[in-house]
Amino acid sequence: MTFPSAPTWWEEHEAIVSRAAEDGLSVENPPFSADLLALLTDVEAAFAQTGADTPGWEDPHHDPTALGERRDSRDEEYSRCSDPGKYRILWTRAEAWTQVLTARGWADSVEIEDGAQVSWAVDPRVDRYRTTVLRPRRPGAQPLVLVRTAPDDATGSTDLAAADAVVPDLVVGFGEPAVAVLEPDCLCDACDSGSRDLLEVLDQAILSIVDGSSEVVRSPDGASARTSFGAESGSDVDGSAASLRVTASPWADDWASRPLCPPIEPLSPMESAWQDEMLRDPWPTRLLDAALAVLPAPLEGRIHRLRTGRTAPPTRYATAVDPDVAITAPLDALENPPDGYRLMHRSALVTAMDFETASSAVRGWVVHRRAGLQVSASHGKAEPGAQVHLRLGIGPLSILAPCRVLWVIDEPDRAGFAYGTLPGHPESGIEQFTVTRTGTGTGTGTGTGAGAGTDVVRFHLDAVSKPATWYARLGRPVSRLVQEVVTRRYLRALSTPAR
Repeated sequence: MTFPSAPTWWEEHEAIVSRAAEDGLSVENPPFSADLLALLTDVEAAFAQTGADTPGWEDPHHDPTALGERRDSRDEEYSRCSDPGKYRILWTRAEAWTQVLTARGWADSVEIEDGAQVSWAVDPRVDRYRTTVLRPRRPGAQPLVLVRTAPDDATGSTDLAAADAVVPDLVVGFGEPAVAVLEPDCLCDACDSGSRDLLEVLDQAILSIVDGSSEVVRSPDGASARTSFGAESGSDVDGSAASLRVTASPWADDWASRPLCPPIEPLSPMESAWQDEMLRDPWPTRLLDAALAVLPAPLEGRIHRLRTGRTAPPTRYATAVDPDVAITAPLDALENPPDGYRLMHRSALVTAMDFETASSAVRGWVVHRRAGLQVSASHGKAEPGAQVHLRLGIGPLSILAPCRVLWVIDEPDRAGFAYGTLPGHPESGIEQFTVTRTGTGTGTGTGTGAGAGTDVVRFHLDAVSKPATWYARLGRPVSRLVQEVVTRRYLRALSTPAR
C-alpha cells in the first residue's frame, strides 16, 4: 500500500497546477478533470484492498546524511534482488485497475492462463504467464493487456544473473494485436528507487489508454510513442518491419481526453543557430582550462582571476580535459537524428526547488549524483569543454560513461547544458538537461516549490542515442531498461526535498 502520509502523484500534480492558476500562469500539462480524479481515487481505494499484502517501500538508496542525495549502489546489489516478492505490488495495482474498470461497466475482463496466446504486433522479450485482457464496451476503444512475467505462485529469484531468474513484473499493452507501452523494469537492488516510481509509471500507462491519450506509431524506419505525460521517438525499432499506428480512444462516453504531448520535432532555425553558436566556443579557451588544471593551486588561482568573467579557479576533480578526443555522436544529432539513433524527450515539474536553485543543481552535477551516479568532472559545474566521467555501479560490474559538455544555456528563464559521449561510453549520443521558468521571473514568494512566488519551474531532458559498444548492442533490451531507470531518477532529482 502507499504511505498514508504522502500525497499521491496526481495530488502533487494538482497542487502545483492550482498554485500556478492562482498566480495567473499556465503549465505545460493541464489540470486533471474531475472525472479523471474520481477514477484515480477509485483505483486508490481498490488498491487499499488488493494491495493489502503487498506494502510499498521507500527508495533504499536515500542518504539522510547527504541532504536528500542518493548513496552509491554497492557491488553486491547488482544482479541481486533481495526481496523479489515485493514487486507483486505491480500485480495488485493492476488488479485494482481491473476491478474499477469492470465495476464501472466500461470493460469486460478475460483471464488467459497462457499469455503466449495473446497476439502482439511486436513480441515483448519476456516470459508471459497469466494475462488479463480488458475489452472496452465503447465502440472504437482499444483493449488493455496486462501480462504477468512470472507464475502466480512463483517465489521469485534473488540471483538475477541466472538464466532462469524469475521476478514478478508486468507488461502493459493496448490494441489488437497489442503493442507494449510499458515493459519490465530493471529490478535489481542497485536500481531500486522505491515503489512510488513504479506505481506512478504504471498508473500513467494504464490511465493514458483508458483516457484515450496514448499513441504508438511504428514503421521499418522508426518508432514513436506519445501520451499526455511525454513523448519519445527514434529510428531504431529493434529490426522490426512492422508498420502500424495504434491510437487509444476514451473508454467512457462523454469523456474528454487529455491532449497528447506534441511529437518530437527538429529544432527551430533560431534554436539551431543558437546551438551552432554555442558549439563554436573557442578551443583555445578549453585548452587553457586544461593547462591551468595541472599548475599548482596558488598559481592556478592567480592566473584564473585575471581571466575575463572568471572570479575563482574551477573545482578540482579527478577527470582532466583531453580536447583531442572526439565526440562519438554528430554534433547536430539532437536536431537531425541519424539512422539508428533514438530520440527522447521527457519533462517533469520541479517541486522542491526554485528556478535559481534548480539551475545551479543541474549545472553542479547534483541531478546526476541524486540519480545514483558517481561523478568525476574536470570542473565544479558544467561549462563548455568540461569533461565528466559518470559511473553506474562499483568495481568490476560498474559502467563508465565519459562525456564532454558541448554547450551551456544561461538565459533569464532557461538554464542548463548538454554533453556528448566520448570513446568508452556504452552509448553514442547527446543529452541535454534544461530547467525552464514560466512566469514573470521576479516572484518574491518564500516557498521552494515549483509554484513559489509567481514561477512554475520545469525540468526537461532531451537525448538522442544508440548503442556504441559491443556489450551495449548485444544487451540492447537491458541497456534500454538501464536508460529508463536512470531517466526516471533524473526527472525526480529536482523534486526530492532535502532531508
